[in-house]
Amino acid sequence: MILGGLLNRRKVNQTMLDEVVAHYTELLDHLGEDMAYTVTIPDSGILAIDEAVRRMGFGTVELRGPSEPHSGADLSLYQVGAGIVTLNWSFPLPEHKQVTDRLGGEGFRHWYVAFDINGGTTMYVRYGNTEGNLEHPEPLDLPFTPWTDLLGPLAGYADLLTSAYDSEEGEATVDIVAACLTVVELESGIRLDEELMHGPHSVLPMPTPEFD
Repeated sequence: MILGGLLNRRKVNQTMLDEVVAHYTELLDHLGEDMAYTVTIPDSGILAIDEAVRRMGFGTVELRGPSEPHSGADLSLYQVGAGIVTLNWSFPLPEHKQVTDRLGGEGFRHWYVAFDINGGTTMYVRYGNTEGNLEHPEPLDLPFTPWTDLLGPLAGYADLLTSAYDSEEGEATVDIVAACLTVVELESGIRLDEELMHGPHSVLPMPTPEFD
């Protein structure tokens, strides 16, 4: 569902923020154990599914309908207004993120949120050539870099995202996945809900990584 840009960090008030957080907190019960979700919006014009498939390095002849046989690891693409939403209902693999990352770039705003059965959550954003990242739990390989320093264009949401982290001062008050999905909605104006998830879409088979 498109919210027409009414929700953004410059206009959002606390009541609106609480409503969006509550929506995603409730939606968590319907999202399963693994998921990767992206939203990509062009600065102008329309990003159609065919163009999105080409940007990811595939041919449109590879697209399938939702009723055709496909793997649970395949990528579902939804046309939502001028932009593209993708959903992948399998353990989020770096190789698959590399594919959807190609949707970002100059002239586009791109968001990625993923979580897995092991409790890991990641968010990545790219506005043109400006990037931001979040990892939960806090990445151990950056002991002297506060995770808030890596948010890039999402730094304005540091208070909301901090409320999703346990700290010495207290326990988290917001689920981290709900917080990340809230940020994507507030920035993009697109709401992830059951209507969208069960709506018309195309399916792109994803390559199976080779493991040694």
